[in-house]
Amino acid sequence: MKLLSFLVALIIALPAAAQDYPNKPIRIITAFGAGTATDVAARVIGAEIASQIGQSVVIENKPGAEGQIAAQAAAAAAPDGYTLFFTTQTTQAINPHVYKTLAYDPVKSFTPIAGITQGPQIVMVRNDLPAKTIGELIALAKAQPGKLSFGSGNGSSRGGAELFKIMTKVDLLGVPYKTQPQAVADLLGGRIDVIFSDFTAGLPPVLDGRARGLAVTSKEKIPGLEQFPTVAESGVPGFEIFAWTALYAPAGTPKPIVDKLNALVRKATESTAYRNLVKTTYGTSFTGSPEDLAAFQAAETKKWGEIVTTAGMKEP
Repeated sequence: MKLLSFLVALIIALPAAAQDYPNKPIRIITAFGAGTATDVAARVIGAEIASQIGQSVVIENKPGAEGQIAAQAAAAAAPDGYTLFFTTQTTQAINPHVYKTLAYDPVKSFTPIAGITQGPQIVMVRNDLPAKTIGELIALAKAQPGKLSFGSGNGSSRGGAELFKIMTKVDLLGVPYKTQPQAVADLLGGRIDVIFSDFTAGLPPVLDGRARGLAVTSKEKIPGLEQFPTVAESGVPGFEIFAWTALYAPAGTPKPIVDKLNALVRKATESTAYRNLVKTTYGTSFTGSPEDLAAFQAAETKKWGEIVTTAGMKEP
């Protein structure tokens, strides 16, 4: 009888809690470090949500282990809407195929809220590498199998390079980094040769001449960056890869709170700051309902499973 009374009280309390939500600061855990595309997008969305609710939104970076540290922390948080998870396909679609065991489940541990951004990568090399086109990079790699190195600070960056290896039949040496800016810094320092990078970390040094951009990974050329051909039109037909960011809550978060968060995100994506984010990263808007994000994640998980298996990205 006591249990029944407790359950009835809980059911009555949930709508009231949702109506009162949020009445204190929100923490958003991000899967990657400061200066990454994930971090930048999280801060834009966080600031816009904060302006709507009159509460502070704190961004907490927990980089490392391909986002697993952040995912585990977010999954273990109370499902009350005050701790959220801002992440990418690395934790939600790639990791389950790469690692035998995870301390979280990409589907069961989280409740989808909304997609945020999608964007292609730029293939960049150090300035003194004798390759000015994708064709020349392929030729150089084939002439020196296993000698050229690529850096990656997340699963999508590594996945881009691994897919390139498969489709061009070249042998590149992978060098993992904790975050993408670290990988870019080592490229600029001449310690690695190639990176498939998100635009946030990779495009600025390409545009100011500190690194050489060879191509973009989108299906078509990008308006405003027409000087860069696509990988597909540079001798690798069918090549396309993009990264995405999205917002999640711990599993069990009440639906009224999830729906309210989804509405806050949708409103945030109408802001000038968000439009500037999409414009400056040459990405696209990626929003919708929680159900839309769940379906998208399922499709991405299948796609990345095929890439991981074919590329041999599985950890022993």
